[in-house]
Amino acid sequence: MSHPDPWARRRSVWRRLAWQRAYTAAALTLSLFVIYLVLNGGFGAIEALGITNAALPLALAAAGQTFVILTNGIDLSIGSIITLANVTCAVVAADGHAALAVFAAVGVGAAAGLANGVIVSYLRIAPLIATLATGSIYFGFALIVLPNPGGSVPSWLSSWTSGSIGSLPVAAIWLALAIVLGWLVLRRTKFGLNLQALGGNESAAWSAGIHVNRTRIGAYVASGFCSGLAGLVLAGLTQSGDPTIGAVYLLDGVAAVVIGGTSLAGGVGTVAGSIYGAIALSLVQSVLLVSDVSTNYQYIVTGLIVIGALLAHSIHGNVGARLTQRRQLVAEGVD
Repeated sequence: MSHPDPWARRRSVWRRLAWQRAYTAAALTLSLFVIYLVLNGGFGAIEALGITNAALPLALAAAGQTFVILTNGIDLSIGSIITLANVTCAVVAADGHAALAVFAAVGVGAAAGLANGVIVSYLRIAPLIATLATGSIYFGFALIVLPNPGGSVPSWLSSWTSGSIGSLPVAAIWLALAIVLGWLVLRRTKFGLNLQALGGNESAAWSAGIHVNRTRIGAYVASGFCSGLAGLVLAGLTQSGDPTIGAVYLLDGVAAVVIGGTSLAGGVGTVAGSIYGAIALSLVQSVLLVSDVSTNYQYIVTGLIVIGALLAHSIHGNVGARLTQRRQLVAEGVD
């Protein structure tokens, strides 16, 4: 008699829970969008361009952070990596090497992520401490590369990051593409499945033959790569480099991941949910603006939303655990 694969059953439960949480983030985004429509009296191409342009770099940062948090880790260096990639792009492009600037920004991000992964995996330093320290190092490098705002980027980079095709913002296309790619990586690749297994139970992952260190390093490289992309997008949006531009994306990136339903304990989460969370945070600022409320309240509202999301996920998890336990008791009674 064949026995069901316990890993397959566990993965099925993780996926179902992750997407249920992502739907909650999507519902929040839709609710904020409706509120914005009512307060603004409509929604045009200019509003769409502003919201998606604000959401894209945050969504990229949150997507990268999702890979790390899925392994039960955290990357506190993403803000500094975004900054380093941003100033690298602006300086290299200003020297007349526009195409090289794109690869340099993304390459710097991936290299920084690789360093984080090696330190966490092989030096056995807690991710919180390791990435806090490396974040300081990367920020120092950014100040060396560009001490003050400056540099420049080519016009085609701005068009590909902050422009529009007709009335459709280019950023909206990138957001949709990020959702699809995130789904493919987590659901259709061995790397994505290993990430979730590692975060769910590291000891079991070792026993199952998963290359834990390799998988963890891959998660940090993915985070650095996405942060490099975010820095590149910001260079296109601002058409320059700024050695302080990435600071806000550290806390907002984690907030977007939490709102999107990824468990800080690892193992459960989706890139789509994190992107919905990023869009929701961008909508919060837009709603406050059309409400004639100071954007200083944005941080208060964001904090309340994060607390609400955590509470909702906790309640959902408790209810799900009770239902599962009840089904097991019923099954045992039937057997």
